[in-house]
Amino acid sequence: MANDLRHDVQTELQKLMQKDMDRKSSIKHVAIGFAGIIGITGAIKTLTGLNQTAGNQPVSNGYGSSAYGGRKLPI
Repeated sequence: MANDLRHDVQTELQKLMQKDMDRKSSIKHVAIGFAGIIGITGAIKTLTGLNQTAGNQPVSNGYGSSAYGGRKLPI
């Protein structure tokens, strides 16, 4: 399955590289590719961030920083 996907991507990339295009369309293709890469990395960061809970992060100031905030500080 991964080989089929890689072959399809390589085929589409070869078609794109052989296509005649002007500056405007080439910039458009690069921008779409860049936005796709940014979107994929953002989705990965979001999915990995879901595994962390708010209780694991230290609170340095504000409501939750004292014993009155619902959490006791170590003595």
